[in-house]
Order: sequence, then structure tokens, then C-alpha cells
Amino acid sequence: MMAAFEKHFDKLQFAILERKYDPKAGTNCACGAGRSLYRCQDCFTSISSCQQCLLRSHVDPPLHHIQRWTGTHFERTNLGDLGLMLFLGHSTSRCPNAPTNSNKRPTVIIHTNAIHKLHIEYCHCAHATDKPTQLSSAGLFPATTEKPETAFTFSVLKEFHTHTLSSKKSAYDYFIALQRLTNNVFPDRTYVSTLYVHSMRPYNPTFVWDLYREFLRVARVWKYLALTRF
Repeated sequence: MMAAFEKHFDKLQFAILERKYDPKAGTNCACGAGRSLYRCQDCFTSISSCQQCLLRSHVDPPLHHIQRWTGTHFERTNLGDLGLMLFLGHSTSRCPNAPTNSNKRPTVIIHTNAIHKLHIEYCHCAHATDKPTQLSSAGLFPATTEKPETAFTFSVLKEFHTHTLSSKKSAYDYFIALQRLTNNVFPDRTYVSTLYVHSMRPYNPTFVWDLYREFLRVARVWKYLALTRF
């Protein structure tokens, strides 16, 4: 089996490394309004673009890994810091009844590919449901029913449930993998670069384990609902 691949090793390695290089990085964007400084690692075609083009193309898939060209190399950034807003209740549009001074709630979202951060704008219509229900309607399971600041995508809960059934993977191992997907160099410092919701609070190296405890709680609730209510 290896012999069949061996004669293609050089070409395969070149193709893998070629994806890390982008000749358009730093050049003018195709829209003509900015420079191509950003690219998505999760989109099938990882084409560099300006910030505005990137945000427009990620209104619907807001949980992708983004890189920024520094002039010498690409570095990890995220859509939340670039200004992407997640609107609830009106597809991808802002609620028409939202007050102009409404506070966008910073929220940590745990997905299958990493731990993300986004600002969420809730629906303010008279018939709007409460915040936990709005999150759930968007495929995000809240970590608490009181002023949720953390949510888990249905995808990550389904995937973890499948892993526990098929390979008996522990919640600890699964969560550690999510940390490494977020920051593989310093996985124990995930909260430093990503979890900014409590950034104004004193330094707390155990904050990431607060997320782990929330993950345990939500996973149990999800499993119960899957067994009795779905």
C-alpha cells in the first residue's frame, strides 16, 4: 500500500505546502476596495480577500478559522475581532426593533473545529422568545438559562455523543482536542487568545476549566434530551 503512494510523495508534499502559500496575499482585493490580507482556512477555496469581502462571505458560516497576512506570514485571527456580528431571529439581518444603543453580547461558542468568540445581537421584537430559546433556535445550546455567555453548537454535542458511543472517548479528551484545535502551540492558554468574554476580570488560569465544567453539564442535558425528548 505504501509503495503505491511512495512515487507520489514529492508531489503530494508540494501540494500540501502550496496551500500554505498565497501569491495574492497583500495585493489588491478583487473588489478593488481593499488589500487581500485575510483568508479562511475552512472554506474549500482559500482565496485571500479584504476584510469586508471576508465578512460578507462569512455571514452564514461564522465559525471558520481565519488568518491575517502580516507582510511576512499568516497569523491566526477570528471573525469576531474583525467585526462579524451574529444576528438572531431575522436570518442574517439585524432585528428592525433593536434599539440603536443595544449592547451586543460577547459570547464564547464551542464548535467542532475550535472555541470561537462572537458578538450576538438578539431579536427585540414583541413576540421574541427569551435568549436561551433564541440561541437554541439558531443551533446553539446555552450553557445556562440565565444571561448565557457560552453556547455549544448542536454539531459539537452530536459529535461528542457519537464519539462516546463509538469509541468511549471521555469528555476530558474531547475537550482537550478542542483546545488544541483552538491554540495548538499553547493549548493551556486558550483563554488568553480566544476567551475574551471575561477579559476585564482578574487573570484566572482556571477559566478554561469553567468551560470544561459547562461542557460536562450541557453534554449531560443533551444526552438526556436525546434519550427522552427527541
